[in-house]
Amino acid sequence: MTPGKTSQKSAIKLEMSGPKITADIFSRSVRTFFDLIEEVAANVSAKRRAIDWLVSIESGSITICARPESVNGSPALVAKTTRAVAKGIKAIAQRSRRPAYFSDTALQKLHELGSIVGLGDKGVEHVRIRIGHKCNELSPASVAYIDELLGTATSSYGTIEGNLLAVNVKGRLKFSVYETFTGKPVTCFFGDELFKDVIAAIRKRVSAYGMIRYRKNGEPASIDIEQLNVFPCEDELPSFADVIGILRD
Repeated sequence: MTPGKTSQKSAIKLEMSGPKITADIFSRSVRTFFDLIEEVAANVSAKRRAIDWLVSIESGSITICARPESVNGSPALVAKTTRAVAKGIKAIAQRSRRPAYFSDTALQKLHELGSIVGLGDKGVEHVRIRIGHKCNELSPASVAYIDELLGTATSSYGTIEGNLLAVNVKGRLKFSVYETFTGKPVTCFFGDELFKDVIAAIRKRVSAYGMIRYRKNGEPASIDIEQLNVFPCEDELPSFADVIGILRD
């Protein structure tokens, strides 16, 4: 292979199918896919931006094709990156082991991709990653195995309270809340319907209700938010004199 060029064998493809894939789900899935392969490539090369991804869209079902190209013209780095992604996806699909070069961030991106399958009204039936002739499907079982690898052993409905400091709109919408009791960040995922409420709550103390995933040590790791409440600022709270006045009335 000529330096700086890549063959179709190195291409990594995201395939999606379903009767009703919305533009929102499509755009987030594509961004998450590239976040995933860029993270693995960075871990393989031990530096950022060592690989460029040349993008194409194939006809038929929704297929995004990403061909790696080494910035320094190294075919060996391209091959190593492709193998790392291929072996990692296969290991997760077969639930055999934690793959090499897959950091927690990479696993979380793979978790996000797998989580869009079977969302009912979103109409996503299949999400696959194909490399060469080999194809691995991301399924609820894959998502559950990633939970196990990340130490998110259990989940249940509940409420997280803490300070909302910043919002991340890259990939799946999320923000981190520094939980009141532990002081540790909890990743909070939310949908477009809560976007305005979340933006208005930046730098405020909030309570988020939804499905919480817990680590094996019992600490909350993430939550899929269904309801967000904002606590009033201290200067908005009634004073002692106000309370006494209310009671007298």
